[in-house]
Amino acid sequence: MMLDSIDPWVHAAFDPLRLSGVGAYWRVIAASLLGHIVLLRLLPLASKLLFPNAYGRLSTTDKHAWCVSLTTLVHSIYDSFFILAFINHPVLNDNKMDGFNQNFEYYLAVAMGYYMWDLSTCIINFADYGYMYLIHGSLGVFGLLIVISRHLQFYAIPYLLPELSSVFLHIRHLLKFAGYSNTLLYKVNFLIFLVTYVGIRIGFEAYHSARLVIDVYHKRTGHAFYPYAVFYAILGITLTTLNVIWLRQILKAAYYTLYPTTNKNKAKTN
Repeated sequence: MMLDSIDPWVHAAFDPLRLSGVGAYWRVIAASLLGHIVLLRLLPLASKLLFPNAYGRLSTTDKHAWCVSLTTLVHSIYDSFFILAFINHPVLNDNKMDGFNQNFEYYLAVAMGYYMWDLSTCIINFADYGYMYLIHGSLGVFGLLIVISRHLQFYAIPYLLPELSSVFLHIRHLLKFAGYSNTLLYKVNFLIFLVTYVGIRIGFEAYHSARLVIDVYHKRTGHAFYPYAVFYAILGITLTTLNVIWLRQILKAAYYTLYPTTNKNKAKTN
């Protein structure tokens, strides 16, 4: 009852025109945000108990990075699971502009809590992340505000499915911290990450971004708020551009990961 009395204040502060879903889902978003903060605080203790050797030899900075990687891994698994569950949802696929599902919207609100935590982490540690990650995180937050307001809900699928590749990215980081960077497991995981990155994060996302741009250009946006559709078209183009830029770094890392012996020989020769 007390929380219900806060609703008008939340709408007035964060959604005065009631154009986003934050007012309807602020409890879910707040609980998710708090949950990620608590998880990050509990992971050092859990890591000491579950991974004493790997975690114990890390520096203080690396211990924090380890816990951040675990937190983001948990979220990426969550994102991938519920996106895959809805990827062929008939209502969302048959009407990409106006299709709506209440359960899907709830799952997106939970994801929103993580992206707010992620954006705040990026801002606080801006020197470590930089402008590209800040842009990426900001677009994620504003994009989710739109899809939890019953607009363009289908497009949460192509823009969040790339989290599947992030699962293998975070596993790569954890394996590296644990000292398994020279193992076959590390190489296989990196190869899976590379394939999912190119296939899903660039290919699948770029395909749906292009279709949305065409629909927006021809104003085939159904009942969706047109400025939202324009924003999502820009969001898709921007995310694809960032992913292509990051691909160069990933390919360089792939070369040194998959052909470490060759690079060592070159170093000795030089």
